[in-house]
Amino acid sequence: MTPLDILFIGADAGGNVPPVTAVARELVTRGHRVAFAGLLPRHPGVEPVPLPALLGHQPGLATNGVAQMSDMARMGMSRTIARQVRQAIAQRHPDVVAIDGIMIASIREATRLGVRTAVLFHSFGALWGGRMSRGPAGPVLGPVGLSPAAVWGAADARLLLTDRELDPLTDTENTLGFEWTGTTERGSAPSSRPATEQPLVLVSLSSVWQRGQDGVYARVIGALGSLPVRAVVTRSMPQTPLRSDIPPNVEVRGRSSHDEILPHAALVIGHGGHSTTLSALAHGVPLLVLPMTRASDQPMIGRIVESQGAGRSLPRSALAPELQHAITGLLADARIAASAARIGERLRAERGAAVAADRIEQLAGT
Repeated sequence: MTPLDILFIGADAGGNVPPVTAVARELVTRGHRVAFAGLLPRHPGVEPVPLPALLGHQPGLATNGVAQMSDMARMGMSRTIARQVRQAIAQRHPDVVAIDGIMIASIREATRLGVRTAVLFHSFGALWGGRMSRGPAGPVLGPVGLSPAAVWGAADARLLLTDRELDPLTDTENTLGFEWTGTTERGSAPSSRPATEQPLVLVSLSSVWQRGQDGVYARVIGALGSLPVRAVVTRSMPQTPLRSDIPPNVEVRGRSSHDEILPHAALVIGHGGHSTTLSALAHGVPLLVLPMTRASDQPMIGRIVESQGAGRSLPRSALAPELQHAITGLLADARIAASAARIGERLRAERGAAVAADRIEQLAGT
């Protein structure tokens, strides 16, 4: 096929980065010319396109909820960012624009220019087709032309970079015409562990600041310290020192590649982030989900994990004894291990990045 010019538009919001970069990487391997506006490319062959208005957008460095929400609102609704997006599209004349679903104002500019537009969503459709499209944002933003449902509906495709079977959104509720690509997370079968080796637990509570995050880390580490396990705790920047003592069976790291740890893990303790959860499940690893914020998809993802028999969900306020009980029970539950393994086999067969790339190529042809 003739190489296409494809312009991705987005910014770092934490869990949106892995699926979007997987799709960009797939298109590069097919020989297309791929550029990314607003997000530093993480793959050779992807050309960076500056969006000056996004300089300083680093949600992982937020120190409070107000700063985080302000940063995310600027990413989605800023007229200055939208104007720069319009300029980038007008200058480059791409065949297709692939743009993050959060960036409502920028999506509107792309569709107004008449360029083929695919909106990329990085969590389950039950989030985007529920509270995000039918919640209070619609009535508030509708009068200024930024109703999420209307803006997304004007695009040529709405691609959910996730697994259809796990998604609570039903076909009847899918009024916006979302298309499921399958997960873009790449897993591998679990590595065998000698019977004499203690199970490995991976702990990750988001690469983006969450309120009370360090307190939850401290309680989890305290619970793990008295259990016969090995644990690796990964924390995002900035690296503020944990005030609790670190027991000898727990290793605390900075941001690390989970793909190197997950094949050896017996359990993941996470916050219910979409990317972290799907990555764990793609490796067939059960989860203990501690949702960090109710104003997100994390509680829903915790419920999904429980309903699929792949783990448990507890409130973030759970104390060390309750955490110890849950961790011990999950590591000993053969049914949960088998359920997670079955889900992992199915997810590893999916080709989410390739399916999304196919759809983007189809848009260029129409």
